[in-house]
Amino acid sequence: MNRRAWTVGSLIPGSIIQKRTIQKQLTKPDTSDRQICTRNNIIVQQHENRFEIQPEEGKLLDVALSQGKALQHKCRKGTCGLCTVKIIEDGPGLSEPNEKEQKKLKKTLNNGLRLACQAEIPLLEKQTCRLNSESRYT
Repeated sequence: MNRRAWTVGSLIPGSIIQKRTIQKQLTKPDTSDRQICTRNNIIVQQHENRFEIQPEEGKLLDVALSQGKALQHKCRKGTCGLCTVKIIEDGPGLSEPNEKEQKKLKKTLNNGLRLACQAEIPLLEKQTCRLNSESRYT
């Protein structure tokens, strides 16, 4: 007796179809040459508190607050200076200090101090990874 199971509307034996399906399920894609691309977080210090902020487009203060970081702030205009932070790690790179920051912080800008309400996190760039562990920003 013939043990082949024929599929409806096909001349391919069912056992062959089942075998191919099982093989596809068992084989996993090769990811040995792939690299996971991530952007570095921004690390800031305010007084004795350190905060790690995931880069998102917008003002540093707004992004930090949306992520639940308890940065001290008041005016959000760059006049009070309460939101002053020391940049420990710049992550994606913040915007250049604007006039308000230069006026308020003066020479302390050289020490890594910034006003969180004025420092801009740039638009997130799309990241693509090349094989052979090379990363490239496009």
